[in-house]
Amino acid sequence: MGLTAMLPWARQHARSLAVIGGLSLLGSLATLAMPWLAAQLAAAIVGEAAIDLDTTLVLLTIALVAMTGASILVTIVSEQATGQILAGLRRDAYAHIHAMPVSFHDTSRQGDLLSLMSYEVQTLSTFLTATLAQLPAMLMTAGGAVVLMFLIDPVMALVVPVLIPLFYLGMRLLARRLRTMGRSVRDAEVEVLWQAECDLEMLPAIKAFAVEDERFARYRAAIEKARQMKLAQARITAFIGPVVTLIAGLAAIGILVAGTSSLASGNRSPGEIFAFLFYAALLTRPVGSLAGTYGAYQLARGAMERLEAVLALPGEAGYRQTGDPGRAQGAIGFEAVDFAYPGRPPVLSGFSLNIAPGETIALTGPNGVGKSTLVNLLLRFYEPQAGRITLDGADITSLDVKALRRQFGVVPQRALLVDGTIRENIAFGLPDPDAASLERAARQAQAWDFISQLPEGMDTRIGDDGVRLSGGQRQRIALARALLRDPPVYIFDEATSMYDLEGEAAFVEECVRALSGRTVILITHRPASLALADRIIRLSPDGWSVVGQDA
Repeated sequence: MGLTAMLPWARQHARSLAVIGGLSLLGSLATLAMPWLAAQLAAAIVGEAAIDLDTTLVLLTIALVAMTGASILVTIVSEQATGQILAGLRRDAYAHIHAMPVSFHDTSRQGDLLSLMSYEVQTLSTFLTATLAQLPAMLMTAGGAVVLMFLIDPVMALVVPVLIPLFYLGMRLLARRLRTMGRSVRDAEVEVLWQAECDLEMLPAIKAFAVEDERFARYRAAIEKARQMKLAQARITAFIGPVVTLIAGLAAIGILVAGTSSLASGNRSPGEIFAFLFYAALLTRPVGSLAGTYGAYQLARGAMERLEAVLALPGEAGYRQTGDPGRAQGAIGFEAVDFAYPGRPPVLSGFSLNIAPGETIALTGPNGVGKSTLVNLLLRFYEPQAGRITLDGADITSLDVKALRRQFGVVPQRALLVDGTIRENIAFGLPDPDAASLERAARQAQAWDFISQLPEGMDTRIGDDGVRLSGGQRQRIALARALLRDPPVYIFDEATSMYDLEGEAAFVEECVRALSGRTVILITHRPASLALADRIIRLSPDGWSVVGQDA
């Protein structure tokens, strides 16, 4: 994978990149004009040539202003284009990662995905604007300087073609090393990010077990490894440009010696020697930049490979399908469903169950027998290996996955909350629910009593993952969020596991009214919640059975 893989991204911002390239070329033309004009000016000053001194000074000033203005504009436009490309890359990466199935996220580290949306896209966007768009100008400056040197003195200019193979050979030798080093640096940075993220999530356990020093030692080791990797990379990249510039400078010294001989023999005028040397010195800058460009290309190539590897993966099945059930009646069917997680024994084998619209089903049984798996299959987080699942008689694989999931109000065992206000968490995903609906959902979830006692009420911020609330309060907020949506089907996965007995009894009483006419799937072992069920399905490693209310 090379430069061609980056072109689709470049085409999306072709106008901005073209402006950068055009301004860079303008600056290159002004830069190439300056040695010739300066030589003319020097020749006029020493009386070697009869030229219009005022005109030459004006042209030299115009070239200098054009070069400076182009440089300023290139910086401004490049920064703007970099921001646009970076935002686009981040949007595309974010959208694709969120469109990936749950199984993909089960096997991916969050640190890798966060790096993809930050480090990788930053490297690529910077390369496109700061390097690729300005590459034509660098080539023009280098090529123009070489051509003008040949026009002045072909013999002295022959030293340039001799250096080109050496330059190319050196770049090829370093290319593989740079690409490998870039991948190692990225992996080391991901490890640092992952360690920090993991330790923040595990902070209560870290403090409870008093292992702060051990975790800090691990984090410090990861930081040190990343530092050493970046230092090794910096040594290579720092070596390239200056060494190439040194070689070009040594060549310029050789040219100076040759030019002195030509001047002494009268073959070349002082103005010509001056211009030739100026172009030789000018050549060192683009040649050194081209060396840096090659290094930047290798880093961008590695970033592009990692980005393409993820973007090439197929997204979650069922996105953008045409099937939309509207508001479902709530009839659910499992027909001879088989499912096993990768590399593990089967969880479900030939499972069949029909749930009527408006029926409340309770799933109970020991851990690991497939209760939550049934819900995950119904939501199409995973796909069964055999059998099918239906909603109102339609195979759920024929429905748009977003339209399907909008039929369900899900309350997981672990409440998933954002760092925002209680209002924002209850209204999660809804643009602008009215205050009366929010209060009604909070009352039904038995959350209104504690919310109304808070100084800021619904506008109270709850911290990351609701850390400022108790476990039971977090569950109530998650439950209110599901109730606010008023879907045709509710799924409660141990939704009252942190309720006290009084709160659960009040919720059950409220549910009889709030959930009337809705299909409800309960995953629970608590007697008060089981009392809501029309049928109780007991799952076990040997199969499943329907049991009575007194089971």
